Parts: sequence; structure tokens; C-alpha cells
Amino acid sequence: MAMTIGKSMGLFWFYVVRYRRNLVFLNLELAYGHEKTKRERYRIAKDNFIHYGLNLVEFLRLPSFTDQDFKRTINIRDTRSIDRALKKGKGVILILGHYGNWDMAAIAQARAGFDCHIITKKAQQQSVDAFWQGIRKEMGVHFLPNEGSAFKILRLLKKNKIVVMIFDQRMRGKNGIRVNFFNRPAKTMKAVSLIAMKMDSPVIPVFIWREGGIHIYETGPEIPLLHGSTEEDTMRLSSQRYNDVLEAFIRKHPEQWLWIHDRWKL
Repeated sequence: MAMTIGKSMGLFWFYVVRYRRNLVFLNLELAYGHEKTKRERYRIAKDNFIHYGLNLVEFLRLPSFTDQDFKRTINIRDTRSIDRALKKGKGVILILGHYGNWDMAAIAQARAGFDCHIITKKAQQQSVDAFWQGIRKEMGVHFLPNEGSAFKILRLLKKNKIVVMIFDQRMRGKNGIRVNFFNRPAKTMKAVSLIAMKMDSPVIPVFIWREGGIHIYETGPEIPLLHGSTEEDTMRLSSQRYNDVLEAFIRKHPEQWLWIHDRWKL
């Protein structure tokens, strides 16, 4: 019943509310214009809004979830990359995109026994933010604000802790670096490559996607720094590689990514 409600909410958003629907169509055209037909892109867009509805319903149901509910709905398939990275003793940086149910990814990490600290933005509405962060904290997830946490991040890595950074969003100004994403210029955060370069911390990609009513969580292999002739080149080459890894995953499950984000605005 809950999933039927989520699907209906997504379809209502797609057909009636239509908020950011044109942006999704535009982004899909930018990403897949020469690869997929207009009909195929329309289908991805429609499924994408259904995905948002499902995510919302799943999040609202979290406070009532039992241990058995989590065992039934989250399949933690592979975390060996994190285990190997922690043995290096230099902390670990996990990079994650807004694909699948990313809140379920945070919960999966906590349930797998990893002490993760996720860098996150606050919701604009204080009451919404308190509700949102409150549910996450009840699930055993630790968060740091995306602003003013630089020294905390470095201290955590020195203590061989895990820091999770959402890597697929547009980053403007001096904190961003220009790379290609789906063969188009896009600004992405330079913090991951900068910290990895300075701290020698391994970078591990994290993936989560929905198959039916199951959320599958797994990690990819460590992504080594790509060294250039200057630090700026190293950050650019490495950031490009991180984006390439996330893009390859998004291509496998395009309906489960955050196409409502204005990713290619420079």
C-alpha cells in the first residue's frame, strides 16, 4: 500500500504539479540527446518522478521501521573496499551521489557497523530540517554541516574515521572545478580531491539502487588519485575520474538519479 501511495504521488507530481519537470526533460536531453529517443527520455523522466515519490514515502516510514523491516528492505552486498581502506589507517572518504534512496545508504552504512560522518546541507525551513535530521539521527547516522566543518573533517580522518561526501552536485565559485559530466562541462566540488591529496586518504565510491522493494548497497573499488604536473591538475584529473565513476553508475539506473538538479549550470 505504501509503495502504491509513493508511486501515485510521483505520478501526481509528474502529470499535475509539474514542478521542475521541464528541467528534468532538459537535463535528460543534455545527457542523452544523441543516445536515446525522445520517447525513451520521456519514460525515464516519468519513472524518475515515481522514484521521488517512493523515496518520500520510504523516508516518512523510517520511524516505524523495525529491525526486521531493515533486514528485509536493505541488502548490504559488499563493503570490502571500506574494510581494506580502513586498514591503511588514514581515514576513508566515501563519495556518494543522489541516486537510489541515499538516506537508506546512510542507514545501511550505520547498520554495517561503520562510524560514518556525512557532510550535509540543512533544509531551508528550520522545522523541516529538524524533522529530517531527527529521523536520520534516530537511525544512527552522524552528520556534519557542509559549511565550517573543514577542521572537523581533517581530525576525523586523522583518527581513521569515515567521512561521506555527496559528490554529484553543482559547485560554483572557488570551491568548484570544471570537469565533464555526461560529456558536458560541469562544475564539481574540489574538496574530495584536495583532501585526498593532502591527507593521503583513500576515496571509495558508494552505490545504492532500488530493485523492486529492496535497496541494494555496495561499494566500488578505491579510486586512486591521478597525479598531474601541478596540484590543480591533480585535483582536476582526479575529480574527473570521480565523476566518471558516478556517471557510469547513473547510466545503469538513470531513473533513480536526481535529474531535478540544475547540474550543468556553470
